[in-house]
Amino acid sequence: MSRIQSVRTAQTALLIFCVAMGLCAPVAHAAESKDPKIYAHRGGARWAPENTLAAFRKCKENGVYGIELDIQRCKTGELVVIHDEDLKRTTNGTGLIKDISFADLSKLDAGSWFGEQFKDERVPLLSDVLKLLDGKVVLNIEIKNTPVNYPGIEDDLLKVLADYKYPDTIIISSFDHEVLKRLHAKSSKYAIALLGDPIICDVGQYAKQVGATAWHPYFGSMRKDVIDTAHSASLKVNVWTPNKKPEWEEMISQGVDGIVTDDPKSLSEYLGRRQRKQK
Repeated sequence: MSRIQSVRTAQTALLIFCVAMGLCAPVAHAAESKDPKIYAHRGGARWAPENTLAAFRKCKENGVYGIELDIQRCKTGELVVIHDEDLKRTTNGTGLIKDISFADLSKLDAGSWFGEQFKDERVPLLSDVLKLLDGKVVLNIEIKNTPVNYPGIEDDLLKVLADYKYPDTIIISSFDHEVLKRLHAKSSKYAIALLGDPIICDVGQYAKQVGATAWHPYFGSMRKDVIDTAHSASLKVNVWTPNKKPEWEEMISQGVDGIVTDDPKSLSEYLGRRQRKQK
C-alpha cells in the first residue's frame, strides 16, 4: 500500500469515528472512479484565514484529501507560508516578506482580517505545517519566486523536507518552471507540477523537460481535448480555482483529476450528493 493510499484509509477511519462521535460533519470523499480529488486552496480560503494553521487544522479534521499552500523566504532565511510577497493584505504588518525577520513576522496578526475569532493566528513556518499534517494529508507546496526572486529557494525547501517521512504525499508546484527543473535535478523524490494559465504546446514533452508528472492550470483555460492530451502523456491535471457548482460540473465533465478550491466543504457536499444520485 502506498503512503497516499494509507493517507486515504486513515482519513476515512478518522472521519467515520468523528461522525459517529458527533465531532464533525461528514465530508464526502472523491470516489475512486471518476470524481476529482479535493485540494483546499491556501487551506480553504472560505472557512478560515488563508495559509494559517487554523485553516490547515480544519482540513485535517474534516478529512480533506489535499492542501495547497504558498511559501516565501523571509529575511532570516526561514520558509514561511503566505501567498503575497508583502504583508498588508493578510496581516496587520507592512513591507516585503524578504525584508522582515521571522522574529518580527511571528508577532503579526494573520487572522483578524478574516474574523475576530482568528486574531491569534500567525504567519506559520512551513516546518510547523509539516509537523501538524504528519503525512495525514497530501500537501501541494507552491514555490513563490515571482515577482520577488529568492535565489536558491529550492535548496531551502529540500532542506526543510529532508526529515519529512512522507515524501510521496508532497507535490511541489510553481509558476517558475526553472526553479522546478532545478529542484527535480537535485531530488527526484517529490512529485512536480507545472503551474500555468496558457495551453502548453506539446505539454507532455515540456513536462518531461521540467521533470513534472502533473499540470495545474487555471480552470478557465481548460477544454476536454486539452485535458485528454495531458492524460495521454500520463500527466495528472489538477485545476485551480473553480468555486461554484457550474464550474465544478464543467471540470468533472472534462475529466480533471483534482480540483483546487477555496471552498472544500461545499465541494465535498456537492460530490457527496452527486455520488448518492449515481447509486
